[in-house]
Amino acid sequence: MVKVGDRVELIQTDDTMTDLKPGAKGTVFKIDDEQELIWVNWDNGEQLALLAGIDKFKIVKK
Repeated sequence: MVKVGDRVELIQTDDTMTDLKPGAKGTVFKIDDEQELIWVNWDNGEQLALLAGIDKFKIVKK
């Protein structure tokens, strides 16, 4: 399970409003269990939430 402070790498998202591409990395800064959102500060400067169970990502080593 992902937690605040984890580094993640995007594998796939259907979000058409982002410039993020597969391979983008970022750091989890907030988890909203109620809405199943994993908020990430992406290395490109974007703040975008991953949708648990929909967007695909993996946890990477720091």
